[in-house]
Amino acid sequence: MEFFCPPCRKVIDDSHPLCDQAQAWFYEASGKRLWRIRRLNEYAYQYVTDEEYSRLCAERPIILSEARSWEDFDCSSYTGIDSRGERTSIFD
Repeated sequence: MEFFCPPCRKVIDDSHPLCDQAQAWFYEASGKRLWRIRRLNEYAYQYVTDEEYSRLCAERPIILSEARSWEDFDCSSYTGIDSRGERTSIFD
């Protein structure tokens, strides 16, 4: 799965470890609601916090091809509580 590094927007995939900036961003997101979105006509996912997602939606309408969220994000395991109430990886 490919996704944009939240701070620098470089594309990261499963074969590359997270850069220090991405690790710091995920650490700051610990305990928050985290969204994984994919904009229409983009292949890579984007991770945003609930606050960032709200700000994106308020700025201008965004068209998404996919959106998923996790509550209580845990930065040590990169997991959160999904809509089924189960703790799952944000990268699956």
